[in-house]
Amino acid sequence: MIRLLLDQGAPYRAARLLSDRGIDTLHVGDLGLAEARDESILERARELDRIVCTFDGDFHALMALSAAVSPSVIFLRTSRLNHLTFTDLIERVCEQLRAELEGNVLVTVTPRGVRLHGLPVLRSPPLRR
Repeated sequence: MIRLLLDQGAPYRAARLLSDRGIDTLHVGDLGLAEARDESILERARELDRIVCTFDGDFHALMALSAAVSPSVIFLRTSRLNHLTFTDLIERVCEQLRAELEGNVLVTVTPRGVRLHGLPVLRSPPLRR
């Protein structure tokens, strides 16, 4: 089952719309995390077994740098969307990538398409001198 945690930049009303459409969704504001650091949001998402949806690219960087294996993160690399457009887009991504999201991935959604990265993100070996 897809369970989402919407980051602060996501429209608050989208959480209810997504829940009404059968996708278990919370907003960080529901958990008292509206002012929380990204690391705290990722940790809470991990504890609650939720996928983070965000407009903030820092989440992908944090996941890569820490070699984390969860949670999945959906990064919307688009301009801010109203609650209806955001809801429709997230619903489509969840439908199309259900198996991948449950298997822990980083998803980047752009106007041109969707990119996936498995977790953990492998880093290049250190350079030798």
